[in-house]
Amino acid sequence: MARPVAKVLIVFGVLAVLVLAGGVLVTALAPRPVAVPLPVPNGYDDFVKGGKLVCDETADHLEMGEEKLRATVAKNVEALRFGRTGLSRECRAPLDYAATNMSGHLEELAALKRLARAFAAEGRLAELENRPGDAAQSYLDTIRLGQECSRGGVIIDSLVGVASEAIGLTPLEKVSGNLGAKRCREIAAALETAEAKREPAAVVLQQERVWAHQVYGFKGEFLRLVSFRQIRATQQKYVSRMTSTETRARRLSIDLAARAYELEHGARPKSLGDLVPGYLTNIPQDPITGKAVNYSP
Repeated sequence: MARPVAKVLIVFGVLAVLVLAGGVLVTALAPRPVAVPLPVPNGYDDFVKGGKLVCDETADHLEMGEEKLRATVAKNVEALRFGRTGLSRECRAPLDYAATNMSGHLEELAALKRLARAFAAEGRLAELENRPGDAAQSYLDTIRLGQECSRGGVIIDSLVGVASEAIGLTPLEKVSGNLGAKRCREIAAALETAEAKREPAAVVLQQERVWAHQVYGFKGEFLRLVSFRQIRATQQKYVSRMTSTETRARRLSIDLAARAYELEHGARPKSLGDLVPGYLTNIPQDPITGKAVNYSP
């Protein structure tokens, strides 16, 4: 009877040593935070202030009649002012390393999403009032908000940013056919500039790992090893969404530049090379292949 008990104790002892050794290794290999000072003033703070002022009706802006939409946009003038102030400043999402404060951050993310819808509602009203240029600007601001509000954050911040971008991308794709050459040039250039500043998915994933280590320590790193496949699947899904959004934004910049070219030359550009440097600074790259985005006249 003593021998089986002894064997069990030995097994548990070996497991304990392995876990301890694994913990030491994980701790040694764990990423260390890189102190990145928040900008002062921080545009992110303006986004949150603006988002908290938005009336909740903006979620239904696509179903609103013109008069109700006009009243809703009027209610959000101050919120949009804060949003545009944020867009004029350097932005960085503050990473809180206290897990107990996550609920507060989720409230901020909800406010950011409301602000994106407020911009889109403003754009929708401009469309109904036959002001496509103003509508395009509102949708562009929505896209830029999505990129800027997630800068410096982790996966959840980036996902909210991607969702906010989509709120602006879809209507901008539709209204682009109603824009003149000059406005197409301006929006294409703005999209190209925004894409050049986009925070890559690889950077977001690294920020996520650093944040998780700081919040959960050895326990988090150990669970990360145990749940490797699940975490990997989540990361791949996130990267796929980010890549899809990047591709849409880059294709839209091409479409806008090509429309400006056609309006000014009377024919579609034969290749992307015809758009550089007159309409685009560089030929947009496919985020998956790293090669030029496919284009057909």
